[in-house]
Amino acid sequence: MVQLLPFKEEIEARNTGVTIISFGTTALAHNWIQETSSSFRFLIDREQKAYQAYGLESSLVRSWSPRVWFAYARLLLQGWKWRGIQGDSRQLGGDFIVDSSGILRMAYRSHDPTDRPKPGEIIQILDEIQPQSSP
Repeated sequence: MVQLLPFKEEIEARNTGVTIISFGTTALAHNWIQETSSSFRFLIDREQKAYQAYGLESSLVRSWSPRVWFAYARLLLQGWKWRGIQGDSRQLGGDFIVDSSGILRMAYRSHDPTDRPKPGEIIQILDEIQPQSSP
């Protein structure tokens, strides 16, 4: 969800919040929050129940494909700090929008760890579901 950090104000202007769910440890979550300066809500799901509920896949082949290795290499060259393998490296993530009524409005299940929706696409969906203001 690092890709959404620069869009935090735009997202909040739409009366929306971001929650990150990870299966890592509290210490790893704290480190990630400090490294990214994220102020998004962060929940830990050690048993990966949310991953199962949202139908997220697990794939060793897709998690460690050449495309993923090249993406990690680019990040390292940009100064990103390698934190090693954390937890289940096969678990794939996703991005979801759930409205205030609990209706799933967007489900983006990542094909591999580098596959995320563009922030503009997320903001467009938020605009589509945002209730119209009364005149």
